Amino acid sequence: MTQLNYHSMSRAELRAYILEHRDDEQAFHAYMEKLKTEPVLANGTMADLEDSARFSELLERVQKTKQERRRSDF
Repeated sequence: MTQLNYHSMSRAELRAYILEHRDDEQAFHAYMEKLKTEPVLANGTMADLEDSARFSELLERVQKTKQERRRSDF
């Protein structure tokens, strides 16, 4: 069996792999390490969600970051 290179996978690819191979502990640990070194973009407060202008700004920033990450995954 070929050994997979978990560190070369994107966070989304590794997550999908783990969901299909729940007993693969090495993959799980690689995913946890990736989350630690590449944290998920999450910021803001409940007040930001209530302010439509601020919410739009945060949403645009999240979408831009996701697009940049997708480009860097290729």
